[in-house]
Amino acid sequence: MMYISKLVIEGYRCFNEKTEIPLNEGLTVILGENGSGKSAIIDAIRLILNEDEFGNVKITEKEFWHSIGNTKNEIRSNFTIDLIFSGLNEKEQLAYLPWLNPNDLCSASLHLKVQNKTNSRNQYKRELWGGNSSSSIFEWDTYNSIQCTYLPPLRDAEQRLRAVRGSRLARLITKMESKNNARERLEDIVKQNNKELLKDELIVKAKDNIKNRLIESLGEQLAQDISVSFSETRFERIIENLKLLFYPLLDNEVSVEEFRELSENSLGYNNLIYLATVLAELEQTEENELSTRILLIEEPEAHLHPQLQTKLLEYIEKQARISGVQVIVTTHSPIIASSVDLNNILVVKRTDFNNSPTIVPLKNVGLTPKQKFFLQRWMDITKSTLLFARGVILVEGIAEGLVIPELAKRVLHKYLNSKKKISDYSLEEYSVSVINMGGIYFESFFQLFMNAEEQGKGIPIRCAGITDCDPKESDTPYVGNECECNNPALKLQMILKDNKYCRLYSNSKTFEYDLALCGNNFLVMVDTFLEILETDGSIREDFEKYKKEFIRKTDSEKAKIAKCLLDRIDNPKLCGKGLFAQHLAYKLANEEIEFTVPNYIEKAILWACNLNERSESNVPTNSGN
Repeated sequence: MMYISKLVIEGYRCFNEKTEIPLNEGLTVILGENGSGKSAIIDAIRLILNEDEFGNVKITEKEFWHSIGNTKNEIRSNFTIDLIFSGLNEKEQLAYLPWLNPNDLCSASLHLKVQNKTNSRNQYKRELWGGNSSSSIFEWDTYNSIQCTYLPPLRDAEQRLRAVRGSRLARLITKMESKNNARERLEDIVKQNNKELLKDELIVKAKDNIKNRLIESLGEQLAQDISVSFSETRFERIIENLKLLFYPLLDNEVSVEEFRELSENSLGYNNLIYLATVLAELEQTEENELSTRILLIEEPEAHLHPQLQTKLLEYIEKQARISGVQVIVTTHSPIIASSVDLNNILVVKRTDFNNSPTIVPLKNVGLTPKQKFFLQRWMDITKSTLLFARGVILVEGIAEGLVIPELAKRVLHKYLNSKKKISDYSLEEYSVSVINMGGIYFESFFQLFMNAEEQGKGIPIRCAGITDCDPKESDTPYVGNECECNNPALKLQMILKDNKYCRLYSNSKTFEYDLALCGNNFLVMVDTFLEILETDGSIREDFEKYKKEFIRKTDSEKAKIAKCLLDRIDNPKLCGKGLFAQHLAYKLANEEIEFTVPNYIEKAILWACNLNERSESNVPTNSGN
């Protein structure tokens, strides 16, 4: 069955250079932050297919790409939109014969070119053709047989479902009627009901009363006769007067009188009812009718709570597969991103406002089957935010995930040398996400970004990994006394040595250990630990003593004390890393205390925020100071 396999845009809105956008036969979910170009992709399809609502909208100068922040104020003299169709069956090959690719009869193309010149009616000159030749015969009936339906963001579903001419319900019934020959049957039912109702004594009296007043005022020679009807009996008017109602529960025993107006329903559920009518209409296709059906949905998450978003995407994906409807969705919902197959995701990134957005189909980033399986399982709502971010910091566990956002405030404050308070800074300001992988799964996550220098093979944002050296448990490394690392992920440091988008930074032992050996952090961390400790025995006494003596200790002695603190923090009966990290993060966020960020963490944060171009930090390091 024919579907759009590729959209090609050049000169349209934010797409300056020629950009190819591959699309799936069933479901394609387009992800991207605000302003990345998602809506331009949808509108390009609407424009070339003359989608119902878009067909009435005039092209303006805003549709042509124009430069931003450029004194020349460049603007394109034209824009082009091309659709490549694949999967044509024999019937479709005959119907779209002039559009066919002579080298591949299962492929066809449609082209639109719009000149940045207006005629006397202030309309831009446009040229539409199918196939390789713009002078070939263009069959409008064939072109119009492609059904393109658009659901806008924040749609007013109640308005679109009202009982008016052209309502969604009326359109659905009209399509269904052609299969069921129900026109005469419905008209006969309404006619018969009208006859019975007009016999009612009250109706007859009212009609006669009006008629008598006419005769009295005009006389029998000038007066007109009147009658009363409850509804027009034409099929079109019957279905235009039908309206959808709702009941908040599924109950076959409920009478229709108990159903309520849609104005009483929630916005989210009305959106779902509206979508259900659209999908039902798209399913109504005659056996010998050309059936290329395309559904464009912007932000289906509008007004829906998380569980409904997930259920909706599952349903759309199923319908696309079963009914042969090509569905193209745009979203910036991490819930939807985490619930859809990675092969169906298209990431749109705009890194330069004077160049076209980068299009990255995740099925093309080089994931092995094992990596894809892993990411599919682990891509929850939190982790999927990396697909929308401008930078990513990958960490091994919950401790780093909780503390590093607070450390980042100090790093940014120091780097920018600002007079603002530390709390005024955040990674969110740079759209950087901290992703807790729950292990050393860097290779799978790096694969999403590491090949981005090749167009469409990776997401073009910086991704920094922060990992532990993991030497022998008994080792107590310090500057000048590094230990052998046992973390297998560290092999990636040399592999990524010259990579433009990925870096892996490591410490001398573990996260908490290296924090404790930095500056005067040990004192803050001991205070945090003692706040959690519930006993007043020898452990508390030992650490109160360590606090007083730590500054005078040698590096070797400090390392052993830091190891002792790590052991206590790591003991779930005394503390636990997660609980300690929560308390430390709270202390860093709410107390004005001196706390030094280890060098390897500082470099990772600056790299992810695109504030540090140096790459020497990518080679193996064993020092956290």
